[in-house]
Amino acid sequence: MKPQVQFNNSKSFTRLFLILTVIATSLNLFAQPDFNPNSLKLTIVGNGYSDQTFVVIIPGSTTGFDSQYDAYKLMGIYAAPQLYSIISCCNLSVNTIPELYNGMEIQLGNRFGADNSYTISANGLYTFGTDTTIVLEDTKENEFINLMSDSSYTFTGLESDAHDRFKLHYYCPMKFEINTFMEGPYQGAGLMSATLDIQSILPTTQPYGVAPWNYSGTEFVPFFPFNNVVDWLLLELRDAPDAASANASTMIEQRACLLLKNGTITGIDNETAPLFTGVISQNAFIVVRHRNHLSIMSSGPLVRDGGTYSWDFTNSMTQAYGTDAMIDFGDGHFGMFTGDGNADNTVNNGDKISIWQTLVGKSGYMAADYNLSGQVNNTDKNESWLPNVGEATQIP
Repeated sequence: MKPQVQFNNSKSFTRLFLILTVIATSLNLFAQPDFNPNSLKLTIVGNGYSDQTFVVIIPGSTTGFDSQYDAYKLMGIYAAPQLYSIISCCNLSVNTIPELYNGMEIQLGNRFGADNSYTISANGLYTFGTDTTIVLEDTKENEFINLMSDSSYTFTGLESDAHDRFKLHYYCPMKFEINTFMEGPYQGAGLMSATLDIQSILPTTQPYGVAPWNYSGTEFVPFFPFNNVVDWLLLELRDAPDAASANASTMIEQRACLLLKNGTITGIDNETAPLFTGVISQNAFIVVRHRNHLSIMSSGPLVRDGGTYSWDFTNSMTQAYGTDAMIDFGDGHFGMFTGDGNADNTVNNGDKISIWQTLVGKSGYMAADYNLSGQVNNTDKNESWLPNVGEATQIP
């Protein structure tokens, strides 16, 4: 006579059924020949057994437990190695995350039923962008394995090992959508002139490799004109708890970019938003620098939406850190003060005597060309520099 399995408690049966349904639904994400986008499968093999866990990016999910996406971890026999994700409420065999962002960290869980050699291998790496890097950290051995170049890692696991020995780290470039105007070339109605571009005066290599910026970036464009570029800018990313704390010591990355007539800042392709790879651990603040305009910094943390950070300096005086740190154009737009020819963060006599007077009458890409017309003349001194004497950069 075959043994009969009897459920005396209908609630127990229902609970078991729901658990199995969740697992089946979640694992169905990976039942197709190709992985879903941004899907990582980790397999651990050792002691004659194997186990798998999944970490997947699915918009609409949460960082907590999602019954329609996630699956609880059900431990196998003790001799078999176990691998899973650890979140605040529970352990997961399938862990869904709503978005992929730079510096994202996933805490993995592990259990080894025997002292033995084990191998963790990664699959689905091709579902991530070529600019994404996933690193497996072994905190016990202080090893960091770039899974994109070495998709397996062999190590010795002990029964006594901590159950949170491994972590996953995700690194991917972040887009920065930043808008600003500059006083010198501003024409009104939310537009600046692109005279330096149209006349092919702009250098094809970023101009901030000299003092006082000393930026070592190698950004260049193959040619001008694009007919819509105002000038090169230098963006500076800072990571701090608040704006007042975002001083020079908090800078984590710089990038030379192009400023378009409509105030949009782009990468060197003149189209897409600049990319930064630095990890933001607190709040992101952006500094905008120009060779003869006063630098400005965002007055608050940049707005993040997925992998994109944004800030618009053009629509309010309060968008720049400090008090009246930008010029009011009187048409609902604001911008960076011009006249700082020697880039010492203050508009003063030095910008006239040591810069403008030595270059007046010349044409080209000149520090004393305060209105970016391609010519250094009295207009630069009387209409651009003189009204701003006494203005200074207010970034911390």
